[in-house]
Amino acid sequence: MVNPKERNQRMRSLFANVDAQALEKQTPPSPQELERRRVGSSAVKSMDRAFVSIEDENRRLHDQLLSAESVVELDPERIVPSFISDRLDIEGDESFQAFVEGIREAGQKLPILVRPLAGKPGHYQVAYGHRRLRACQILKRPVKAIVRDMSDEELAVSQGIENSARLNLSFIEQALFALKLKERKYSRETISEALGRKDGQRLAYISILTNTASLIPEDLIRLIGPAPSIGRPKWEKLGAFIKERTLTDRQARAVADVTESPEWSVSGSDRRFSLVLNALDQSVRLPADVKDLTLAEGVVIGVKRTDGATRLSIPDKRLPGLSDWLLQRLPELVEEFQRQRNS
Repeated sequence: MVNPKERNQRMRSLFANVDAQALEKQTPPSPQELERRRVGSSAVKSMDRAFVSIEDENRRLHDQLLSAESVVELDPERIVPSFISDRLDIEGDESFQAFVEGIREAGQKLPILVRPLAGKPGHYQVAYGHRRLRACQILKRPVKAIVRDMSDEELAVSQGIENSARLNLSFIEQALFALKLKERKYSRETISEALGRKDGQRLAYISILTNTASLIPEDLIRLIGPAPSIGRPKWEKLGAFIKERTLTDRQARAVADVTESPEWSVSGSDRRFSLVLNALDQSVRLPADVKDLTLAEGVVIGVKRTDGATRLSIPDKRLPGLSDWLLQRLPELVEEFQRQRNS
């Protein structure tokens, strides 16, 4: 620790050789000199910033050039769709005709992404850009494309990320796309990435998508279309009417009646969903099939069948003891039925 006396001595020694009179004779710099110094310093700093900016821009352009892929023009008739469909109905979309007219007038602004088709030189498969491809096919003009070698998984991820960002896929389109990937044994992580889902509960959401899509026959989903305003609860309600992803004969007839009606042909996808939902809802509420089963000696047993159950009405006074006998034998009869069904 330096004491105050020593500190004072050191301070005096620092200025021992300073000529106080000469110091007083020195004049401060003029305002003009101060401005010149400030401008010079600012110019140096500005040049430094400019050089840094140029270096950053050169680095950015260099990175872009390294990653750039050239855009080529391809015959749209030599391009096939992705192995997994995401859009349920391109041409049925009300906005698609305007989309085609936009490309007719202004040209194709964004390229599609394709990969070479294995075993078919000069042919390609789309990763994303199906609407642009279809528009160019309709207009009979070359389609602008980026060609990239991709595995199936890379194609699916590229397709999903681009389309989820650009096309705003409906709930059922996402669900069917996720189910298709699951059926191809892709992990939930890959499916989540393909759909552009963020962290958090993304994996749980993938299960919701695949579980919902697995309730409903794919041909019925495609018949209805994307139904952009219909969310998960209503699709789950529709699926609750269907067992093992298969329509019963009665349900198939109810759907056929709806699709053949005049209203169906003029309805959009959301309305078609409502028509199908109402048809299946009504089909489970149709009057039960009631008939009589006549036995020997004119004994009649009533039979009432619905989609969910079959009920027998036994006249106990005419056949006393039959009901008790059937109840006792029922476990044995069920076992015999199961053996025959599994044989």
